[in-house]
Amino acid sequence: MVRNSLRHERLMSASHSHVAATARDDKNAQSIVALRLMQHPGTYTEWEAGHSRLMRQVCQPARLRAQVVRMRATTLRLIHRRAVFEYLRDRRITGAQRHRYIEFFYGPRDYASSLIVEHGHYVRSSVSASCSRFIGMAVLRDPAFEAPLVEYELFYAEYFQLFCDLQLASVDHVDFSCKKALLPLLKERCEQAREQLIRLS
Repeated sequence: MVRNSLRHERLMSASHSHVAATARDDKNAQSIVALRLMQHPGTYTEWEAGHSRLMRQVCQPARLRAQVVRMRATTLRLIHRRAVFEYLRDRRITGAQRHRYIEFFYGPRDYASSLIVEHGHYVRSSVSASCSRFIGMAVLRDPAFEAPLVEYELFYAEYFQLFCDLQLASVDHVDFSCKKALLPLLKERCEQAREQLIRLS
């Protein structure tokens, strides 16, 4: 792990380089998202401003250890934020259920506008999460960004998917009660994994 405290300029430079490299890498799962971001200057500027604020918050503490903890916590929040749109994509939610799902998070707002807003959040969160992971591994050389983060992502994806499934399911569905009983167990597993990741030495 690095010994000197982090500077905002260094984190932003690493992030810009990572986005450009990701957009060129056809083998990277995030390449399409990064490429679309770079192809739209307005969207890129919006992402850059938001990511800059996140990196300033990471750099606020004077001690490196506190900065590392903030970087870990920031990455987890970004994983949570992108999950809303990922659920739509991965579960292939369409029709009336899609409307219900968006309304659950946005309330009785215009559906089309809400969906566009959510997709924007997904793009920015995905790219920032990718940058944070890269910084954690390549700049900080922090082991928390390796197996512990991968494990947490899997745990959170399973929890959030079940959470959303229950929001869209009928209460008289044959598996509803069993799945509802499982949800707090998955949530507790996520919380434990998060605590271990944040506290990792």
